[in-house]
Amino acid sequence: MFEVGEFVVYGNKGVCRIKSIGPIDMPGISKERLYYTMDQVYTRGSTIFTPTDSDKLRRTLTKSEATELIKDFESINPVWVSDDKERERIFTETLRSADSKALCEMIVVLNRRKQERIAGGKKATSTDERYFHAAEDILFGELGIALGIEREEVRDYIMAIK
Repeated sequence: MFEVGEFVVYGNKGVCRIKSIGPIDMPGISKERLYYTMDQVYTRGSTIFTPTDSDKLRRTLTKSEATELIKDFESINPVWVSDDKERERIFTETLRSADSKALCEMIVVLNRRKQERIAGGKKATSTDERYFHAAEDILFGELGIALGIEREEVRDYIMAIK
């Protein structure tokens, strides 16, 4: 069980901070069941309620885990899935799971695809851009918390390590 004040990653919502733990006072909701009440760190005014037995929550990376993930960034070699529907299914599931390594792979493969398209005189597709930014928001938010820096500083931090 997580504790009040702890940072967690909640699926595609990204980093949240647990505000309270207990039953919630809403019609139709059992007073016997315990819930985490959480605020999204990077979205103002957004409160999330989820049962304490939810499998959608995980602890944020530690500083050493985040540093190791960044060091491994260069060695990530994901394969591009050419089937649009399958690729979109994989990307949607990756965002829902908010798995840090899978988000890294998604960012790398989408960045490579963008560079290939640009080299070929084309722009990145809007779908690719949407998935890229969603993955980056979740991952960079978590890395920012783990490293004790602002989310906006994460890209520069990664580039400085490379």
